[in-house]
Amino acid sequence: MEAITDKDRQRIAWVKSFESGKKWFLKLQKQHGEKLGTQKVYSLALEQFCEYINMTPDEIIGAYTKALDQSVQRAVEEWNDKLDLFVPWLEDTKKVKRSVAANRFAAIKSFFANNTSIGLTTKTPESYSEQKKPVTIEDLRERILPYADIFETLEILFLKDSGISQDDALKLNVGNVEDLGNGFGYVPAFRGKEGVDYETFIGPNAMEAMKRVIDHRKRLGIEITPDSPLFVKKTKPQERQSGYCIRANLTRLSRQSGVQISTHRLRKSFETYLALAKVHPIILKYWMGHKVAKGKRDIEAKYIIPPKTDQLKAYMEAYRAIDVSTKPAETDAAKLVRMELLKEKARSMGFSEEELDAISVVVLGAGRRGVSRDQVREVLRGTRRRTIDEQIKYLEKLIAERQKRTEHNGGDCGEEFEQIKEEELLSHLKAGWSIVHRLQSGEVILKR
Repeated sequence: MEAITDKDRQRIAWVKSFESGKKWFLKLQKQHGEKLGTQKVYSLALEQFCEYINMTPDEIIGAYTKALDQSVQRAVEEWNDKLDLFVPWLEDTKKVKRSVAANRFAAIKSFFANNTSIGLTTKTPESYSEQKKPVTIEDLRERILPYADIFETLEILFLKDSGISQDDALKLNVGNVEDLGNGFGYVPAFRGKEGVDYETFIGPNAMEAMKRVIDHRKRLGIEITPDSPLFVKKTKPQERQSGYCIRANLTRLSRQSGVQISTHRLRKSFETYLALAKVHPIILKYWMGHKVAKGKRDIEAKYIIPPKTDQLKAYMEAYRAIDVSTKPAETDAAKLVRMELLKEKARSMGFSEEELDAISVVVLGAGRRGVSRDQVREVLRGTRRRTIDEQIKYLEKLIAERQKRTEHNGGDCGEEFEQIKEEELLSHLKAGWSIVHRLQSGEVILKR
């Protein structure tokens, strides 16, 4: 749910200024608790319905009640028609999607139901909305995480590992995650939207990312206690992260990577991949904080949900399906790309094109019987082509030797290169280093 703005609060106050609006929200509070997100959506729906009917909320209920006194059937039919026509009016006048119009239709139907003894009977119109697709584990590993900093990496991996919603995650403190000592963590949580307590877990991906961020905050001199927020702002790492900032981070990563990513899509990834890994649907629903059996979760928890140790076993067995550290075998195309990146790095270190061309050839017998390498290569005798794997290994060796000589000579033979972890990046950039390449492991190659 997006943040509540001043305009939203003014609209909510406007609804509550009417007797019918106040009654409506009080009854909703009795049923579901006071939820500002719901009030925000419902207030906008009522404001637009009043504009459509050209009446205030109290005038609408007054007119409907008066019509009921005269003829129940006629009153219900008349206002059913008005509500039915509200949907195309929203689509044409407010230019909203049909799914949005259907939600506002349902809000107005709730307004009538909570203000009169006889509510409207018209059926909610069918609506079609885009199904949010999960982010694939391959896209996370290969295309998204290479662009993410340590804060964004934690946000992504924690949501991917736990299936927890954005709003529930932002309420967590460091002490809410129990380190189980085997690379996995236990997270008892509360789903505000459903009003239920539930349990979930995180795996080695998120645990490692969490420890990196905590270590980084400690190095900045921030005291970390069990009550410290788990997710924090980049520029103010002592302050709790906001939903707006997380959405902005993921929007930027979507733009850079070319892959659509959002907190909802990460939650969908958790659900989809663990379902494919054969996690029991009731347990999976429980891990995500969904109500089951029409909200009678106590019965489900008592008779279906297994104890914590058995849940952990099921989670650990299924975790391979969402583990971003498990890499598939490198394809030939990927090897060629890696070879080109190595050549680019070698050129920046002063390797000539002739040296790079010679990498593909192994000269056999050179140095024996007084025959030079040039002579052997010239007559094409005693040579063979290196495989792509051999070329990569050989070039990595040459680069390492050249870099070692450069460092030994104080850097006066060429540029200096270093491979570091991302949390060390800021200090190196301040010292004059520049980025050459980001590795899939999350480490960065720098030069100066």
